[in-house]
Amino acid sequence: MEKEITTTNQTTALADSLIVVQQLPIIKEQLHSIKAQAQESVKEALSLACTEETLKVVKERRAALNRDRKDLDARRMAVKKQIMQPFEDFDEVYKECVTDVYGPADEALKGKITDVEAGLKADKEKKVKDYFAEMVKASGVEWVTYEDVGVAVTLTASLKSLKAKVKEYVEKVAADVACINGMENAPEIMAEYKLCGSLAVAINSVSQRKDRIAREEAERKQRLEAQLRAQEAEKAVLDVAEEELSAPQVMGTEPPVMDEQETEDSQKESTEQVMNAKFAFMGRTFQCRGTLTQLRELKSFVNDKVDEIQKYMDSIGIENQEVNNNG
Repeated sequence: MEKEITTTNQTTALADSLIVVQQLPIIKEQLHSIKAQAQESVKEALSLACTEETLKVVKERRAALNRDRKDLDARRMAVKKQIMQPFEDFDEVYKECVTDVYGPADEALKGKITDVEAGLKADKEKKVKDYFAEMVKASGVEWVTYEDVGVAVTLTASLKSLKAKVKEYVEKVAADVACINGMENAPEIMAEYKLCGSLAVAINSVSQRKDRIAREEAERKQRLEAQLRAQEAEKAVLDVAEEELSAPQVMGTEPPVMDEQETEDSQKESTEQVMNAKFAFMGRTFQCRGTLTQLRELKSFVNDKVDEIQKYMDSIGIENQEVNNNG
């Protein structure tokens, strides 16, 4: 180390003797001597009235001023070039002797340092991952991934602190799992927990889903029971009413002969006759009043609904069989 410091000091001392300014540029100028003359020329030009008659004169005076300024600018650039040339020559030599020597060396050393640091970091991360694998296996939570921990391995972070973070995370998960295993809906809560990683969120999600399913099932049962009651009531088709409304026949006699129009009028009058009928369904008794046509439509409606209920029970797996009142 002392040898390196001595070499550096010698290099600095050598540089102090190699790069020196022997003489600063000396510029002799007499610009102030022409300032008054320039101001006078400008003042005279600006005092000219610019009219249609004097337009040519004003243009000529402006051109003369621009020629003077361009001549002075050209002289300034020539002086600047003379001053800069030695520096540009020096800069080119400096690049060849210094920049092109130190630059590649710095890049090469940087690459070596990066390779070593990358190896150190990879070795540290492997140790952290191995520790993580041991922790999840011992805690019975092997479904947890290393990425879930969110540990950032850097050269400055100590191996002890990284392992502590892994341990804290895995122990928390193990405690949550133990808590879940003692709950009523453990499988569902565990499934949610594995997705979100939060015990509170998992419990709340399952609870809300259970409540929603229970409400929907209760509402569905209520609708089904209401439909069954209504359809059972409607199923009591008013056969008695039809029998009472149908024309009675006396055995051994023939019905009176009617022409076609009389027959149609009689049938129409029969179907349009209003009557009362009573039927019971699921413990409820209904008193109905309507025409035979209406009662027949009611019967058809009830039969359709009964068929619909039976198909629905079949679709959801409910075994069913129609029975008479005697069982």
